[in-house]
Amino acid sequence: MKYRCFSRQFIVLLLLALAMLISACDRNSGPTPEEIQAVKAVMEKRAVAIRNKDIEMYKDVFLKDYDDGRGNYQMIVAEMAENFRLYDTIEFTYQRSPVDLTMNSARMVGNVSYKTNRMQKPVFDHEITLFRRVDGQWYISGGMAIGLF
Repeated sequence: MKYRCFSRQFIVLLLLALAMLISACDRNSGPTPEEIQAVKAVMEKRAVAIRNKDIEMYKDVFLKDYDDGRGNYQMIVAEMAENFRLYDTIEFTYQRSPVDLTMNSARMVGNVSYKTNRMQKPVFDHEITLFRRVDGQWYISGGMAIGLF
């Protein structure tokens, strides 16, 4: 009899804890518009850095340990610094696509294009850009199109 009462109390407490957990998860079901905008702002900052040929601003949009198997932080910064040196103007555009955001990581899938003063037509590529939030700040952490021009 004593164990039966304990068993009921345990089940009631367990159900209460489970209900609280489900309720907490429901309130945090998706990213806020501010979080989505913060990720999109990283892409816009990338575009401004390329247009202005500002290597310091360009470096600021990437996670320092960027390495997606195709390139790492040092490689992508060196490549863009060389492009800044070679071309008078570089136009960079990206498709403003939806952001898939989960806690501290995000992803944007879309098309990007580059056009320099020496090109007749822009170069297009499909890019799956990965982002990571570190200490409240969003950075590109992988997936960039590399070596397009």
